[in-house]
Amino acid sequence: MQPYNSDLFLTTSEVAHLLGVHPSTVKRWTDGEGLEASKTDGGHRRIYLRAALDFASGRGIETYLGPFAPFESHVWLSVQDAAGHGDFRRLRSLAMGWLVRGYPRRVTALFQELVDRDDLPLELLCDRGIRPFMEEVGAAWREGRLRIGEEHMASQAILEALIRVSPQGRLEDPAAEGEVEEGSRPPVAVVGAVEGDQHHIGSLCIRLLLERSGWQVLYLGANTPAEEFSALQQTRRARLVCISVSPPASVAHILRAFDVLGRFYRPEHPYDLVFGGADLPRDLKLDGTGPFRSVHLFRSSAEFMDWVQKRAQEPSTSLQEEGP
Repeated sequence: MQPYNSDLFLTTSEVAHLLGVHPSTVKRWTDGEGLEASKTDGGHRRIYLRAALDFASGRGIETYLGPFAPFESHVWLSVQDAAGHGDFRRLRSLAMGWLVRGYPRRVTALFQELVDRDDLPLELLCDRGIRPFMEEVGAAWREGRLRIGEEHMASQAILEALIRVSPQGRLEDPAAEGEVEEGSRPPVAVVGAVEGDQHHIGSLCIRLLLERSGWQVLYLGANTPAEEFSALQQTRRARLVCISVSPPASVAHILRAFDVLGRFYRPEHPYDLVFGGADLPRDLKLDGTGPFRSVHLFRSSAEFMDWVQKRAQEPSTSLQEEGP
């Protein structure tokens, strides 16, 4: 991996976005204030990324590329592909390269930057960036190209990126303790990974997506027995229970959770039950909806959030009965 692409140039709008200023400011800087630029035959300014970063450093302007030296150009191209075109191939290649070279903190910083961007939907990042990256990591481990420690470092890098941008203090919100009026409380969801599943990156993505949509999330993490989902749902009157599933967890784990939750279900505290995971079998069938308000299987974050948003637009009962 070459540390820097010295031929990479940006438009004035791209430099403005990178430096957090108006494009007219960038144009003024190029007109005699020290920012080097060239012009195309059509008169459009082109600014080398290195020149923009050197100028920013001289002015004390920080950019998100700073922590990635000397790979700023690779990161900029990766972010542009992801945020601008929904293409995460360059991103995954860059992250894998850092991982095998022993730079997991750069992997964390890269995904943290993407999770925190307003111009990149989190569900898109989860479905096309994080999940395929972890699948690639898993394949590399099975083929002997990565050690188990490196696979663990990849998981930890992603988890840290997600945790660092998670809203803080939701469990201490007065609404959770009944200190505000009933009508002003946020809806409550219980989220975690099914018993037998030691990986909870998928459920952590769902937690963040729900929190950003105004939900209060009670997060249980990995390998959670179904009884715990049920107990917390009843004590906190949760309207939604989300259970993520990934290998080696199997259909048997899903069916057991479905059965246990059904046996402990209380009609006076109704909720919707969701199982999620990219590897959910296409032929998986649950026996009707059981006693639940509704049961759903989602194989992508985008599908799940589309359903959540549609439910939020329904009448005052909010989560009405619906078939699977």
